[in-house]
Amino acid sequence: MIAGRGVLHSGAKSAVEAVADRCGAALATTLPARGLFDHHPYSLGISGGYATKLCREAMAEADLILAFGARMSYYTVDGGNIFPQAFVAQIDTAPRGLSEGALAANFFITADARVTAEAILTELDATLGAGKPTAATVRTNELAHRIATELPDDHHFEIAPGLLDPRAVIRTLDDIIPKDWDIVSGSGHQSYFNSQMRGRPPEKFCAIREFGAIGNGLSYAIGVAAARAEGRNGKVVLIEGDGSLLMHIQELETLKRHGLRVLICVLNDGAYGAEIHKFRHTGEDDSGAIFGRPPFEAIAQGFGLVGAEVRDLARVPGLFDEFAAQGEAGVWNFQISDQVVAPTMRRNVVRGHGKM
Repeated sequence: MIAGRGVLHSGAKSAVEAVADRCGAALATTLPARGLFDHHPYSLGISGGYATKLCREAMAEADLILAFGARMSYYTVDGGNIFPQAFVAQIDTAPRGLSEGALAANFFITADARVTAEAILTELDATLGAGKPTAATVRTNELAHRIATELPDDHHFEIAPGLLDPRAVIRTLDDIIPKDWDIVSGSGHQSYFNSQMRGRPPEKFCAIREFGAIGNGLSYAIGVAAARAEGRNGKVVLIEGDGSLLMHIQELETLKRHGLRVLICVLNDGAYGAEIHKFRHTGEDDSGAIFGRPPFEAIAQGFGLVGAEVRDLARVPGLFDEFAAQGEAGVWNFQISDQVVAPTMRRNVVRGHGKM
Protein backbone atom coordinates (compact mmCIF):
# COMPACT_ATOMS: atom_id res chain seq x y z
CA MET A 1 0.00 0.00 0.00
CA ILE A 2 1.42 3.35 -1.07
CA ALA A 3 0.44 6.55 0.74
CA GLY A 4 0.88 10.08 -0.56
CA ARG A 5 0.34 13.42 1.12
CA GLY A 6 -3.39 13.02 0.52
CA VAL A 7 -3.29 10.60 3.46
CA LEU A 8 -1.95 13.41 5.62
CA HIS A 9 -4.56 15.88 4.41
CA SER A 10 -7.45 13.51 5.13
CA GLY A 11 -6.11 12.23 8.46
CA ALA A 12 -6.06 8.70 7.04
CA LYS A 13 -2.72 7.48 8.42
CA SER A 14 -4.19 5.20 11.12
CA ALA A 15 -6.93 3.87 8.86
CA VAL A 16 -4.49 3.02 6.05
CA GLU A 17 -2.18 1.31 8.53
CA ALA A 18 -5.14 -0.68 9.86
CA VAL A 19 -6.03 -1.86 6.34
CA ALA A 20 -2.41 -2.88 5.74
CA ASP A 21 -2.26 -4.74 9.05
CA ARG A 22 -5.55 -6.49 8.36
CA CYS A 23 -4.48 -7.48 4.86
CA GLY A 24 -0.91 -8.38 5.73
CA ALA A 25 0.39 -5.81 3.26
CA ALA A 26 3.69 -3.95 3.23
CA LEU A 27 3.60 -0.16 3.45
CA ALA A 28 5.37 2.48 1.36
CA THR A 29 5.05 6.19 0.61
CA THR A 30 5.64 8.70 -2.13
CA LEU A 31 8.71 10.91 -1.73
CA PRO A 32 6.71 13.91 -0.36
CA ALA A 33 5.12 11.63 2.28
CA ARG A 34 8.48 10.19 3.29
CA GLY A 35 8.59 9.03 6.90
CA LEU A 36 4.84 8.51 7.34
CA PHE A 37 5.22 4.83 8.30
CA ASP A 38 8.83 4.70 9.45
CA HIS A 39 7.71 3.46 12.88
CA HIS A 40 6.08 0.39 11.31
CA PRO A 41 8.08 -2.87 11.07
CA TYR A 42 6.78 -3.52 7.56
CA SER A 43 7.42 -0.07 6.09
CA LEU A 44 9.52 -0.32 2.93
CA GLY A 45 10.14 3.43 2.80
CA ILE A 46 9.85 5.38 -0.44
CA SER A 47 8.35 3.86 -3.59
CA GLY A 48 9.86 4.80 -6.94
CA GLY A 49 13.24 5.97 -8.14
CA TYR A 50 14.51 6.54 -4.58
CA ALA A 51 13.36 3.16 -3.30
CA THR A 52 15.85 1.02 -1.42
CA LYS A 53 17.18 -2.21 -2.87
CA LEU A 54 14.89 -4.16 -0.52
CA CYS A 55 11.83 -2.10 -1.45
CA ARG A 56 12.45 -2.75 -5.13
CA GLU A 57 12.86 -6.46 -4.47
CA ALA A 58 9.59 -6.67 -2.55
CA MET A 59 7.61 -4.55 -4.99
CA ALA A 60 8.81 -6.56 -7.97
CA GLU A 61 6.75 -9.45 -6.58
CA ALA A 62 3.63 -7.40 -5.77
CA ASP A 63 0.39 -8.41 -7.48
CA LEU A 64 -1.77 -5.61 -6.02
CA ILE A 65 -0.99 -1.99 -5.16
CA LEU A 66 -3.48 0.20 -3.30
CA ALA A 67 -2.46 3.85 -3.64
CA PHE A 68 -4.07 6.23 -1.15
CA GLY A 69 -3.87 9.97 -1.82
CA ALA A 70 -0.92 9.55 -4.19
CA ARG A 71 -0.63 11.01 -7.68
CA MET A 72 1.35 7.98 -8.89
CA SER A 73 3.77 10.12 -10.84
CA TYR A 74 6.59 8.91 -13.06
CA TYR A 75 8.93 9.08 -10.07
CA THR A 76 6.65 7.13 -7.69
CA VAL A 77 6.28 4.25 -10.17
CA ASP A 78 9.86 4.61 -11.44
CA GLY A 79 8.67 4.84 -15.01
CA GLY A 80 6.55 1.72 -14.57
CA ASN A 81 9.53 -0.40 -13.56
CA ILE A 82 9.12 -0.86 -9.82
CA PHE A 83 6.01 -3.08 -9.64
CA PRO A 84 5.58 -4.33 -13.23
CA GLN A 85 3.25 -7.24 -12.32
CA ALA A 86 0.86 -5.40 -10.06
CA PHE A 87 -2.75 -4.37 -10.59
CA VAL A 88 -2.86 -0.78 -9.30
CA ALA A 89 -5.92 0.82 -7.70
CA GLN A 90 -5.70 4.57 -7.06
CA ILE A 91 -7.86 6.13 -4.35
CA ASP A 92 -7.86 9.91 -4.65
CA THR A 93 -10.28 12.82 -4.45
CA ALA A 94 -9.23 13.83 -7.98
CA PRO A 95 -7.53 10.94 -9.82
CA ARG A 96 -5.90 12.15 -13.03
CA GLY A 97 -5.95 8.94 -14.99
CA LEU A 98 -2.84 9.91 -16.90
CA SER A 99 0.29 11.09 -15.10
CA GLU A 100 3.16 12.42 -17.22
CA GLY A 101 1.80 10.62 -20.24
CA ALA A 102 1.38 7.21 -18.59
CA LEU A 103 -1.61 5.45 -17.07
CA ALA A 104 -1.48 6.15 -13.33
CA ALA A 105 -3.43 3.04 -12.34
CA ASN A 106 -5.65 0.22 -13.62
CA PHE A 107 -8.61 1.15 -11.44
CA PHE A 108 -9.67 4.53 -10.06
CA ILE A 109 -11.77 5.35 -7.02
CA THR A 110 -12.75 9.00 -6.59
CA ALA A 111 -12.98 9.24 -2.83
CA ASP A 112 -11.38 10.47 0.37
CA ALA A 113 -8.50 8.29 1.59
CA ARG A 114 -9.71 7.92 5.19
CA VAL A 115 -13.33 7.24 4.26
CA THR A 116 -12.23 4.61 1.75
CA ALA A 117 -9.81 2.88 4.13
CA GLU A 118 -12.50 2.69 6.80
CA ALA A 119 -14.99 1.32 4.24
CA ILE A 120 -12.48 -1.38 3.24
CA LEU A 121 -12.14 -2.43 6.88
CA THR A 122 -15.93 -2.62 7.23
CA GLU A 123 -16.21 -4.70 4.08
CA LEU A 124 -13.45 -7.06 5.23
CA ASP A 125 -15.37 -7.62 8.47
CA ALA A 126 -18.53 -8.38 6.51
CA THR A 127 -16.79 -10.69 4.05
CA LEU A 128 -14.24 -12.54 6.20
CA GLY A 129 -15.65 -12.10 9.67
CA ALA A 130 -14.77 -9.51 12.28
CA GLY A 131 -11.00 -9.09 12.62
CA LYS A 132 -10.11 -12.12 10.52
CA PRO A 133 -6.99 -11.63 8.33
CA THR A 134 -6.66 -12.14 4.61
CA ALA A 135 -4.43 -14.83 3.13
CA ALA A 136 -1.60 -12.46 2.16
CA THR A 137 1.93 -13.82 2.71
CA VAL A 138 4.01 -10.67 2.22
CA ARG A 139 4.89 -10.17 5.88
CA THR A 140 7.56 -12.46 7.26
CA ASN A 141 10.01 -12.25 10.14
CA GLU A 142 12.80 -12.22 7.59
CA LEU A 143 11.32 -9.17 5.82
CA ALA A 144 10.95 -7.28 9.11
CA HIS A 145 14.55 -8.12 10.03
CA ARG A 146 15.86 -6.95 6.68
CA ILE A 147 13.88 -3.69 6.90
CA ALA A 148 15.38 -3.05 10.33
CA THR A 149 18.99 -3.93 9.49
CA GLU A 150 19.81 -3.44 5.80
CA LEU A 151 21.36 -0.25 4.45
CA PRO A 152 19.45 1.51 1.66
CA ASP A 153 22.48 1.09 -0.60
CA ASP A 154 25.61 -0.92 0.19
CA HIS A 155 27.41 -0.67 -3.16
CA HIS A 156 31.16 -0.29 -2.67
CA PHE A 157 33.04 2.76 -3.94
CA GLU A 158 36.66 3.74 -3.48
CA ILE A 159 36.80 6.97 -1.46
CA ALA A 160 39.97 9.07 -1.75
CA PRO A 161 41.64 10.22 1.49
CA GLY A 162 40.23 13.48 2.82
CA LEU A 163 36.85 12.99 1.12
CA LEU A 164 33.60 11.61 2.48
CA ASP A 165 31.01 9.08 1.35
CA PRO A 166 27.74 11.08 1.03
CA ARG A 167 25.81 8.11 2.41
CA ALA A 168 27.87 8.28 5.61
CA VAL A 169 27.36 12.06 5.75
CA ILE A 170 23.58 11.63 5.69
CA ARG A 171 23.62 8.85 8.30
CA THR A 172 25.63 11.15 10.58
CA LEU A 173 23.29 14.09 10.03
CA ASP A 174 20.30 11.84 10.66
CA ASP A 175 21.80 10.79 13.98
CA ILE A 176 22.64 14.35 15.09
CA ILE A 177 19.81 16.58 13.85
CA PRO A 178 16.72 16.38 16.12
CA LYS A 179 13.66 14.80 14.53
CA ASP A 180 11.54 17.92 15.04
CA TRP A 181 13.72 20.04 12.72
CA ASP A 182 12.52 20.73 9.18
CA ILE A 183 14.52 19.05 6.43
CA VAL A 184 14.47 20.75 3.02
CA SER A 185 15.89 18.65 0.19
CA GLY A 186 17.47 20.32 -2.80
CA SER A 187 17.34 18.60 -6.17
CA GLY A 188 19.94 16.96 -8.38
CA HIS A 189 22.09 13.87 -7.88
CA GLN A 190 22.70 14.51 -4.18
CA SER A 191 19.01 14.43 -3.31
CA TYR A 192 18.82 10.63 -3.30
CA PHE A 193 21.07 10.40 -0.28
CA ASN A 194 19.03 12.55 2.12
CA SER A 195 15.81 10.84 1.01
CA GLN A 196 16.97 7.85 3.06
CA MET A 197 16.79 9.67 6.42
CA ARG A 198 14.45 7.78 8.75
CA GLY A 199 12.02 8.51 11.55
CA ARG A 200 11.23 12.06 10.46
CA PRO A 201 7.61 13.19 10.05
CA PRO A 202 6.54 14.10 6.51
CA GLU A 203 5.15 17.39 7.84
CA LYS A 204 8.78 18.35 8.46
CA PHE A 205 10.04 17.38 5.00
CA CYS A 206 10.05 19.53 1.87
CA ALA A 207 11.29 18.18 -1.46
CA ILE A 208 11.71 19.88 -4.83
CA ARG A 209 11.41 17.54 -7.81
CA GLU A 210 9.45 19.22 -10.60
CA PHE A 211 11.29 18.62 -13.89
CA GLY A 212 14.38 17.60 -11.92
CA ALA A 213 15.50 21.24 -11.95
CA ILE A 214 18.26 22.32 -9.57
CA GLY A 215 18.83 25.73 -7.99
CA ASN A 216 15.63 26.02 -5.95
CA GLY A 217 16.64 24.56 -2.60
CA LEU A 218 17.77 27.77 -0.92
CA SER A 219 14.58 29.58 -1.96
CA TYR A 220 12.45 26.76 -0.53
CA ALA A 221 14.45 26.75 2.71
CA ILE A 222 13.97 30.51 3.11
CA GLY A 223 10.25 30.02 2.57
CA VAL A 224 10.05 27.27 5.18
CA ALA A 225 12.02 29.37 7.67
CA ALA A 226 9.77 32.38 7.05
CA ALA A 227 6.63 30.26 7.45
CA ARG A 228 7.86 28.75 10.71
CA ALA A 229 8.52 32.32 11.94
CA GLU A 230 11.12 31.24 14.50
CA GLY A 231 13.76 33.73 13.31
CA ARG A 232 17.12 33.23 15.03
CA ASN A 233 15.76 30.16 16.81
CA GLY A 234 14.89 28.50 13.51
CA LYS A 235 15.13 24.73 13.14
CA VAL A 236 15.45 24.39 9.37
CA VAL A 237 18.10 22.33 7.57
CA LEU A 238 18.72 22.53 3.83
CA ILE A 239 20.64 19.61 2.30
CA GLU A 240 21.85 20.75 -1.09
CA GLY A 241 24.38 20.13 -3.82
CA ASP A 242 27.20 22.53 -4.61
CA GLY A 243 26.17 23.32 -8.17
CA SER A 244 22.59 23.96 -7.12
CA LEU A 245 23.52 26.22 -4.20
CA LEU A 246 25.78 28.35 -6.40
CA MET A 247 22.81 29.35 -8.57
CA HIS A 248 21.26 31.50 -5.82
CA ILE A 249 24.04 31.81 -3.27
CA GLN A 250 23.50 35.58 -3.10
CA GLU A 251 20.38 34.81 -1.07
CA LEU A 252 22.63 34.13 1.92
CA GLU A 253 22.30 37.89 2.31
CA THR A 254 18.53 37.42 2.64
CA LEU A 255 19.05 34.97 5.50
CA LYS A 256 21.34 37.47 7.23
CA ARG A 257 19.11 40.48 6.68
CA HIS A 258 15.93 38.77 7.89
CA GLY A 259 17.60 36.95 10.77
CA LEU A 260 16.52 33.48 9.62
CA ARG A 261 18.54 30.66 11.13
CA VAL A 262 18.92 27.94 8.49
CA LEU A 263 21.63 25.28 8.51
CA ILE A 264 22.81 24.59 4.96
CA CYS A 265 24.60 21.27 4.50
CA VAL A 266 26.34 21.27 1.12
CA LEU A 267 27.32 17.93 -0.39
CA ASN A 268 30.23 19.32 -2.37
CA ASP A 269 31.64 17.03 -5.06
CA GLY A 270 33.08 19.89 -7.10
CA ALA A 271 30.80 19.29 -10.07
CA TYR A 272 27.29 18.91 -11.42
CA GLY A 273 26.88 15.37 -10.10
CA ALA A 274 24.18 14.07 -12.44
CA GLU A 275 26.05 15.32 -15.49
CA ILE A 276 29.48 13.89 -14.63
CA HIS A 277 28.03 10.44 -13.94
CA LYS A 278 26.13 10.43 -17.22
CA PHE A 279 29.20 11.58 -19.16
CA ARG A 280 31.42 9.01 -17.47
CA HIS A 281 29.01 6.19 -18.22
CA THR A 282 29.14 6.93 -21.95
CA GLY A 283 32.85 7.72 -22.01
CA GLU A 284 32.33 11.41 -22.77
CA ASP A 285 34.51 14.28 -21.56
CA ASP A 286 33.10 15.45 -18.20
CA SER A 287 35.32 18.51 -17.79
CA GLY A 288 32.54 20.94 -18.72
CA ALA A 289 30.54 19.83 -15.68
CA ILE A 290 33.43 20.17 -13.21
CA PHE A 291 34.03 23.55 -11.55
CA GLY A 292 36.16 22.80 -8.50
CA ARG A 293 35.26 22.92 -4.83
CA PRO A 294 34.12 26.40 -3.77
CA PRO A 295 34.91 27.38 -0.14
CA PHE A 296 31.27 27.70 0.87
CA GLU A 297 32.20 28.16 4.51
CA ALA A 298 34.23 31.28 3.62
CA ILE A 299 31.44 32.58 1.40
CA ALA A 300 29.01 32.22 4.31
CA GLN A 301 31.38 34.06 6.63
CA GLY A 302 31.64 36.83 4.05
CA PHE A 303 27.90 37.37 4.44
CA GLY A 304 28.25 37.51 8.22
CA LEU A 305 27.04 33.94 8.76
CA VAL A 306 28.81 30.96 10.29
CA GLY A 307 30.57 28.32 8.23
CA ALA A 308 32.75 25.22 8.47
CA GLU A 309 34.46 22.83 6.09
CA VAL A 310 33.88 19.20 7.05
CA ARG A 311 36.25 16.39 6.09
CA ASP A 312 35.88 14.42 9.34
CA LEU A 313 32.41 13.31 10.45
CA ALA A 314 33.56 13.13 14.07
CA ARG A 315 33.35 16.94 14.08
CA VAL A 316 29.64 17.05 13.32
CA PRO A 317 28.20 16.63 16.85
CA GLY A 318 30.32 19.50 18.17
CA LEU A 319 29.53 21.68 15.17
CA PHE A 320 25.83 21.11 15.69
CA ASP A 321 26.02 22.05 19.37
CA GLU A 322 27.81 25.27 18.40
CA PHE A 323 25.25 26.05 15.69
CA ALA A 324 22.25 25.41 17.94
CA ALA A 325 23.72 27.72 20.63
CA GLN A 326 23.85 30.79 18.37
CA GLY A 327 21.39 32.61 16.14
CA GLU A 328 22.84 32.98 12.63
CA ALA A 329 22.34 30.86 9.54
CA GLY A 330 25.31 28.71 8.64
CA VAL A 331 26.89 26.58 5.93
CA TRP A 332 28.65 23.25 6.42
CA ASN A 333 30.78 22.40 3.41
CA PHE A 334 30.99 18.59 3.27
CA GLN A 335 33.78 17.53 0.92
CA ILE A 336 32.34 14.38 -0.65
CA SER A 337 33.71 11.96 -3.20
CA ASP A 338 32.61 12.35 -6.80
CA GLN A 339 32.94 8.58 -7.25
CA VAL A 340 29.81 7.64 -5.28
CA VAL A 341 26.92 7.19 -7.70
CA ALA A 342 23.36 7.04 -6.34
CA PRO A 343 21.50 3.83 -7.26
CA THR A 344 18.81 5.77 -9.13
CA MET A 345 21.57 7.22 -11.34
CA ARG A 346 23.21 3.81 -11.77
CA ARG A 347 19.91 2.50 -13.16
CA ASN A 348 19.06 5.55 -15.26
CA VAL A 349 22.35 5.71 -17.12
CA VAL A 350 21.73 2.14 -18.27
CA ARG A 351 17.99 2.36 -18.88
CA GLY A 352 17.77 5.98 -19.97
CA HIS A 353 15.66 8.62 -18.22
CA GLY A 354 12.02 8.67 -19.25
CA LYS A 355 12.05 5.09 -20.56
CA MET A 356 8.85 3.32 -19.59
